[in-house]
Amino acid sequence: MAASLLLAAGSTLVASPASAAPGRQAGAKLPLQPSISFPNGDSVAAGGQIAIRLDANGDTTVTRFRYSLDDTNLDSEVPAAPDGTASVTIDVGNVSGEHPVYAVAVDRHGRLSPMSQGTFTVSAAWNLKGQAIDATTWLPVEGATIRLEPAGIEVVTGPDGTFQLAVDPGLYTLTGTYAGPPSLYGSQQLQLDNQETWFDLYLFPDSGS
Repeated sequence: MAASLLLAAGSTLVASPASAAPGRQAGAKLPLQPSISFPNGDSVAAGGQIAIRLDANGDTTVTRFRYSLDDTNLDSEVPAAPDGTASVTIDVGNVSGEHPVYAVAVDRHGRLSPMSQGTFTVSAAWNLKGQAIDATTWLPVEGATIRLEPAGIEVVTGPDGTFQLAVDPGLYTLTGTYAGPPSLYGSQQLQLDNQETWFDLYLFPDSGS
């Protein structure tokens, strides 16, 4: 997903938090609104890190940036390089979905720019991967339905019979069905933790077919 940026020209500004207000002076020229980008991409797996680049857009008065993740507290700060940029790397945690980054530029007098917002996405880490295999031919099964209970997650295997699932640690039952012909079925109980697990699920001829 492309970073969602609120740029200074012709866009809606995010209101600065009340805690930032004292840095502004009536009638003073504020620093330019900074831009936020993600040099290594705006998507990262849960538990990983993401690089964030802050840019003063040529405003030579900017000496630092204040920023925060998921809220507008702006409780972190990083100095600006001579070219008016700064880079930080943050831990993204384990909550999947979209996460906003907020930032303001600060000049040498402590004046704050309008606030910018960028967005990155945390994707679930696949902690269960595997392959559905026909127990009679030892070949991978494409198009098998793999279901994980009690999570209620269901996926269909790809051309190489593989599947991948993201779940919380716990005890699960993994089942696989293939409509055929011939129809196939397999089931196995698994104890999963936060470590990535590979499991081959063997599918046997369904006695009911």
